[in-house]
Amino acid sequence: MKKGLLAIFAIAAVVALSVTAYAGRGMGYGPGGGQCQGIRGGGYGPGSGNMMGNISDDEAKKINDERDTFFKATEDLRQDIYAKEMELNSELAKKNIDTEKAAKLQKDISELESKFDQKRLEHMIKMKKLNPNLARGFGGGSPGGHCGR
Repeated sequence: MKKGLLAIFAIAAVVALSVTAYAGRGMGYGPGGGQCQGIRGGGYGPGSGNMMGNISDDEAKKINDERDTFFKATEDLRQDIYAKEMELNSELAKKNIDTEKAAKLQKDISELESKFDQKRLEHMIKMKKLNPNLARGFGGGSPGGHCGR
């Protein structure tokens, strides 16, 4: 019993540590800390050394505002994905796995991820309209990424 409980807690810890990377996968924003460091000092803005080139403070603010809006708009969706993954991991940690429940949970996760991916695509398109050079940072999980997802 103790080993089973320990296994569940270990799985929960691994998922908890990896969920931030998972929930925003493919959302690299190029070099620097982005939202975590503000517009300057590794984020976006003139002289920040990122792949967007020289942009005005106003453009940088619009980009950061749009990114913040996206993260706020997808917060519940990301939380739902996390909760379903935790539930699935809990089911998979059982000695006698309910395969129907596990399959349903995986289907729910896939549907939530699909919704998230569509919102991410809409966000990427909006961001590209704000700054065409910004799109080069999407998709590959560029160094620096975004913290606090």
